[in-house]
Amino acid sequence: MNAPPPDHIPVRRPIWRTLSVTVACAALGGAALAAPAFAEQASDVTQYVNPFIGTDDSNSPNPVPGGAGGSTYPGATIPFGMTQFSPDTPTGSPSGYRYSDDSIEEFSLTHFNGAGCPNNEDIGLLPITGDIKSSPGTNWTDYKSKYSKDNESAKPGYYHTKLDTYGGTDVELSATTRTGAMRLTYPSGQPARLLINGSKSATGERDGKLSIDGKTVTGTFSGGGFCGSSKNYAIHYVIEFDRAPSDFGTWSGGSVNAGSASTSGKQSGGYVSFDTSGDQKVQAKIGLSFVSTDGAKANLDKEQSGFDFDAVRSGADAAWNDRLGKVAVTGGSDDDRQKFYTALYHVMQNPNVASDVDGRYHGFDGQDHGSDRPVYQNYSGWDIYRSWSALIALLDHDTASDIMKSMVLDGQQGGLLPKWSHNYNEHFVMNGDPGPIIVSEAYAFGAKDFDTDAALKLMEKASDGGTTQGDPIRGRQDEYEKNKYIAEDPSDSLEYNASDFAVATFAKSLGDNDSYNTHMERAQWWQNVFNSTSGYVHPHNADGSWPWPLDPANPDGYTEGNASQYTWMIPYDYQGLIDLMGGRQTAVQRLDHHFSELNGGLSHPYFYIGNEPEHGVPWAYHFAAHPQGTMKAVDRIMSESFTTGPGGLPGNDDLGATSAWYVWAALGMYPPTPGADTLALHGPSFASIAIDRPGGKLTINGSGVGDDSPYVQSLSVNGTSTDQSWLTYRDIADGGTLDYTMGGEAGDWGTNPDKVPPSFTDGADQPPAAPELGDNLARDAKATGSAPCADAESADKAIDGSLADNSKWCSKESDKWLQLDLGAEHDVTSFVVKHAGLGGETTGWNTGDFTISTSTDGQNWSQAVKVAGNNASRTYHKIDATSARYVRLDISGPSNNGDAAARIYEFEVYG
Repeated sequence: MNAPPPDHIPVRRPIWRTLSVTVACAALGGAALAAPAFAEQASDVTQYVNPFIGTDDSNSPNPVPGGAGGSTYPGATIPFGMTQFSPDTPTGSPSGYRYSDDSIEEFSLTHFNGAGCPNNEDIGLLPITGDIKSSPGTNWTDYKSKYSKDNESAKPGYYHTKLDTYGGTDVELSATTRTGAMRLTYPSGQPARLLINGSKSATGERDGKLSIDGKTVTGTFSGGGFCGSSKNYAIHYVIEFDRAPSDFGTWSGGSVNAGSASTSGKQSGGYVSFDTSGDQKVQAKIGLSFVSTDGAKANLDKEQSGFDFDAVRSGADAAWNDRLGKVAVTGGSDDDRQKFYTALYHVMQNPNVASDVDGRYHGFDGQDHGSDRPVYQNYSGWDIYRSWSALIALLDHDTASDIMKSMVLDGQQGGLLPKWSHNYNEHFVMNGDPGPIIVSEAYAFGAKDFDTDAALKLMEKASDGGTTQGDPIRGRQDEYEKNKYIAEDPSDSLEYNASDFAVATFAKSLGDNDSYNTHMERAQWWQNVFNSTSGYVHPHNADGSWPWPLDPANPDGYTEGNASQYTWMIPYDYQGLIDLMGGRQTAVQRLDHHFSELNGGLSHPYFYIGNEPEHGVPWAYHFAAHPQGTMKAVDRIMSESFTTGPGGLPGNDDLGATSAWYVWAALGMYPPTPGADTLALHGPSFASIAIDRPGGKLTINGSGVGDDSPYVQSLSVNGTSTDQSWLTYRDIADGGTLDYTMGGEAGDWGTNPDKVPPSFTDGADQPPAAPELGDNLARDAKATGSAPCADAESADKAIDGSLADNSKWCSKESDKWLQLDLGAEHDVTSFVVKHAGLGGETTGWNTGDFTISTSTDGQNWSQAVKVAGNNASRTYHKIDATSARYVRLDISGPSNNGDAAARIYEFEVYG
């Protein structure tokens, strides 16, 4: 995400223990650390978490702006905590930290896990030695310090490094829900100081005020500016030290004022100095609040009553072990477990507790409120609706319900369910209306303890053009309803469709059939942005016409994607999409082509795991009764696009969205239809997975799981064998056991076309069912043709059954022809020609004028098909049954834009 607002494995030892869980540190409990439902739970899983994964760039060739890397941070936080205490480095934007940087500018208290715009980095602290010379207000980065990777380490709830510029000053960070802990060990014999930047964040210089009173520093900082927004938020803080400073001062602009106890404005801050001649260690603890400095003080007193850094660190580790250990895996390599638990760790970093220990929080109406349940804020809506919401609900109904309740509170106070919000401000980043999908998806997966009637009213208000904090989320709703599509931006149109579908399913679950019917009708307007001629989701001109030609790789007119990628974003009606494409065989070929690359970025016509619109596309194979395609693609993505290195995430984590994808993939299931409770099954990555979840234990076993066995051979659910490649959440709501047998070769499990996952077809007439054409006679044929454009583009490539890897016949000869010998006479009844557009090339190169002829002897020909002025990427030609051994394609107009080359990706013959 970074768009501006638009309107496998050898079985090894199990990691189990039996324990009776209590909350290890009550102060950490603001994020609802509930006891588990059963006694078996993984222990010490934090050893497998590597917080450095995703802190540097991935290998995407053309990522979204700000989306080359995971944009994760390595610092200390606890599950869904208000505080994220982490280092910031010079080129670390947008996360604050880049692994490859060799210096640290500060340690700040707030960060997002993986957002694509500069954000947070509020309240920067930097220990230094020596004198303060130039003012940090105008020269903050002059004080940055070199550091060595050899001295850096991180694990959940803890970060450690040494600052080489300052004599190896040792820095340790930890956190509770609403506070940070810092332990500094200064070198002997040098003045020891701590700089406190109260007026700078990731978005530049901002207003702040700060006061020093003995061992305590209090302040208020004006953060904000996310993704270019002018909105601000106030964050209040209290810093307490374990001893009184030996001296102190402040700065403002270019002036440093020794002995000054207060300052305010931009370029302001303060410092404290310590006498470390007798004790080189200095401890600091920092309380945060979005309500008041009194709230920050209360949070600090409740969660850190004394100075015991080791206890805070131990409590943070226990909190993470409690959360992560509720998913226990057996088997797999250390790398497998590291990728899995790190992904699960990233999933649980946002949204963030926004309420103080007394329940007070600052709402979307600009007022303070109270709540007896934790209130959360920070939603990357466009990113997290696709799988994150369902995963959180599956794993923890209570937390998910509190998050949904918080979203409803946001809507009641601000006007609508949040879209992309930072603290208590709605920033309208990205397109569509994702709030209803997040809520509907969580509800479908069991998180139901919130005001559902209020939630539905807010959903309907958005789809009627309502506003939040003064602006509409659906800024183009009038145009959408008038035209039944959004011109020049089909991706935005599809986002509205997806939201309408989620509103419909939510309304139906609440018994509101009128709302269901209204929103399902709108959801089916997706058909209006699919152009059957180009074969893609295609922009409309303002006058309703289709611009031509279409380049499937061109991102113009799409939000962070292109036509090739957005064509698959109709997950609730894949049946209709597949029929419009021409049937299951063509859909599978197109998917195979799509997965030629796994992280293609914005300008390649291939899959892009590094950005959310395509996260569910691997499971589109299931709807074409070809789940082995899913299994192969998911296995490749997990092994090739996710690693244990700093560049180990394929794109922005986007507040846990990309990591949620990996967790689902490893579990062997995925929710392909946001708003519905469908689970497409592809087999697990571990020999055994046990999920401690509300309602009952879910166990997933994978007999034969290994690096070379990604294919499901068989499945039984609670002891009953099934060849169905999907379940619903309802099937596992009370727990259960899935027993897979995995193997190295694709079998026929899940390939019954009558048992594909459901498409939701209410609301509009569906496209006519694509004809079942049977076996392609050309697959066993011998092909000859006019001279190819290149050796790799020979005639046989037009009958190899593949669109992938540029597999086509191309010829520039003046007499362009392609001839097939079927080997024997057959009754031929139809032909399919797949032109350049289906190979990801411009539709301007689709064959314009051609004939198809048949012959029994290769000498005497009878013309069966004549086409002139074609633009289509796929042409289907039904004829009266004709006996033929030979079939010939003659091309007189090789393109529809004047290009001289003929390009045929597939020439298919059916009897």
